[in-house]
Amino acid sequence: MSTHDLPAPRPAVWPSVGFTDVDAGTRFLTDVLGFVVTALHREDDGTVVHGEARRPDGDGGVMFGSRGKTGDWGALGAAGVYVVAPDAAGVEAAWQRARAAGVEVLTPLHATDYDPATFAVRDHDGNLWSMGTYLGE
Repeated sequence: MSTHDLPAPRPAVWPSVGFTDVDAGTRFLTDVLGFVVTALHREDDGTVVHGEARRPDGDGGVMFGSRGKTGDWGALGAAGVYVVAPDAAGVEAAWQRARAAGVEVLTPLHATDYDPATFAVRDHDGNLWSMGTYLGE
């Protein structure tokens, strides 16, 4: 899918996540959680100074970069991000990809009284990721 095929971005809040291994983090965002990378700016040494990944439906995004780079943004520690999927089938598919990726499972796939499918994992850099269909109140 080309980034030109995505709807116009709508997120008003962009969580920022740092990755020690930014290439592995980028693969986690795309291959496991289903994000599409729309920007990736590197220094000559490979350090990612700015990256953006959006949900294919345009309803959310995350900014990311190399943990440990100079400046305050490089000093980010682990973050926690909740990702809204359009339906339970999307959550279940991401759950299967997360399990195959070997990330730490914090909360296995389950239903709650407000969400038919949700789970939580920790990526290899310590960031917490939860996915479900709950849009908030």
